[in-house]
Amino acid sequence: MKKIIFILSFLFGFTSLYSQKLSSNNSKAIKNFNEAIKLYENYNYLDAINKFKKAINIDPLFIEAYILTAQVYSDLNMFDSSIVYYKKTVEIDQDFFPNAYMFIAKFSYMTGKYEEAVKYQELYYNHYKLNPTQRARAKIDLNIYYDALELYKNPVPFKPINLGPNINSIYSEYSPALTIDDSTIIFTRKVPVKDKAMEQEDFYQSKKLPNGNWELAMPLLGELNTPNNEGAHTISADGKILYFTACNRSDGQGSCDIYRSYKIGNTWTKAENVKELNSVSWDSQPTLSADGKTIYFASARNGNMDIYVAHMQKNAKWSHPQPLPDNINTARSELTPFIHPDGKTLFFASDGHGGMGGYDIFYTKKINDTLWTTPQNIGYPINTHKDDAFLFVNASGKYAFFASEIENGYGAYDIYMFEFPKNIITTPVTYFKGIVVDIDGNKPIIHAIAELFSLKDASIAGKAITDIDGSFLLPLPAGEIYALNISAKNYLFYSEHIELIEAYDSLDPFVKYIYLRPIKKDQIMVLNNILFDFDQATLKPESYVELEKLYNFLVDNPNLVIEIGGHTDSIGTKDYNLILSEKRAKAVYDYLISRNINPQRLRYKGYGDTMPIADNSTEEGRKLNRRTEIKILYNN
Repeated sequence: MKKIIFILSFLFGFTSLYSQKLSSNNSKAIKNFNEAIKLYENYNYLDAINKFKKAINIDPLFIEAYILTAQVYSDLNMFDSSIVYYKKTVEIDQDFFPNAYMFIAKFSYMTGKYEEAVKYQELYYNHYKLNPTQRARAKIDLNIYYDALELYKNPVPFKPINLGPNINSIYSEYSPALTIDDSTIIFTRKVPVKDKAMEQEDFYQSKKLPNGNWELAMPLLGELNTPNNEGAHTISADGKILYFTACNRSDGQGSCDIYRSYKIGNTWTKAENVKELNSVSWDSQPTLSADGKTIYFASARNGNMDIYVAHMQKNAKWSHPQPLPDNINTARSELTPFIHPDGKTLFFASDGHGGMGGYDIFYTKKINDTLWTTPQNIGYPINTHKDDAFLFVNASGKYAFFASEIENGYGAYDIYMFEFPKNIITTPVTYFKGIVVDIDGNKPIIHAIAELFSLKDASIAGKAITDIDGSFLLPLPAGEIYALNISAKNYLFYSEHIELIEAYDSLDPFVKYIYLRPIKKDQIMVLNNILFDFDQATLKPESYVELEKLYNFLVDNPNLVIEIGGHTDSIGTKDYNLILSEKRAKAVYDYLISRNINPQRLRYKGYGDTMPIADNSTEEGRKLNRRTEIKILYNN
């Protein structure tokens, strides 16, 4: 009824709705018109429409009856029918109710008819009866329609492919999330509850087969799925931690909260409420960065539906969530955030940034901890006049996954994939997949810790713990130089130097077996991230990540006595190489002494080019030969 009053207030003011002079003089038409209004007051919408139409049939020029018929149709979300009656209004008299142009434009925009939206909004914007405030508002909407029309005229490539019957079923599947290597997908399926006329949401998982197809999806094992709903989730890059949304639970803090579950072997633990993230309001739709240190989610804690961010602290708790800046969060709603594994491209859905109508998917790039670029629409026909949300883009940026009710699917919502526009993800992301085994027995080492450091600023870029098969996964965004260290109790740690400079554009992953050597006499480990300037014995700043790792190793193993060995390639004279290698070994020795490691536990020696491990005739081989090694002399 409020909308009817709103329309009539434009026509007559706020005095009696029935006593004002109407455009019709026909008493029968007016009688039906007034009866229609009373039916609408009692929520008899269809009967009200029939009465308005009777009034129109009696008097085809009864303009108020057309206007209110259009309004009732819009209340029923029958926008095409509403447009028909508003158009009839302006055909009868273009000045009688100028807002008809505005409504035609609005409903054309909402139904994907963008040229119509622009045409009628221009007529509205230029109408002489508008006051300055109305004209200013009209201009805002006109610019939105211009932008939508431009997107519509310049579509991006979009050919969705159904993931097939092993993923999709006669039920609804949605919210896909993949591990960093694209080998595992976890999604939500809405399934019927036995003996009840209702459905519930559960998590399902499928693994990619060698031929590229997906195996038959099965419910997650363990205590994660419950008789209640679970959904709107994110998984860690290695697939071992899952954050998700659950509502109205006994341990909840608000209507919906964010929960966490861990994968142990092949099963998932009982979910725990992540209390530091949640409020007394609605908190949902988490997305976890690939390094596991940042989480974004949607929250209504301040009234609007906005996107918040929190950071993992040293105590393994999340910091107090903070809203993203105002160029992302608007006075309307922002939902379904997804942070790409590159760590800087954030996708989200919004109805406050214009676009194609309803919720559109936008993306923004992180500049620093508080600044983001202006959100950009990902384009038509990925976005449509309908609500679009829940997009997942894989690490390479080549493929995106989403859910839709596209015709000829397997039933209700199905999960699809499509080639993603190439201009959005500009930083390739690959991954390191390792299998850590004991070099003597070749058995998997469980609970080994893999740490990835950025040598640019010594920050940790990722951390993983090996599974029951000794495997781990770590994302590797391009444009960085990394130090990879893998350690386990009673073993020497493993060191690898990984350079993904800006020119790197290959998405081939690093996949290898990593052999850890037990701590015992005469065992050797190579420190691949102890770096020196050319022809110098001065430690480069990038070395301190690994030097710290070596220091901690010696602290944790106080009975060890080690030799620090320096090695060079074959360029240069034998004597010169021997002197240089000894100076470099001593530089490591001096660092450890400065950190208060007992000198009695340390030896250093230069070997020059006498112990090559690769061919000195190639640059790659010479690079391997220029190394620092640690040899166990005693283990008391």
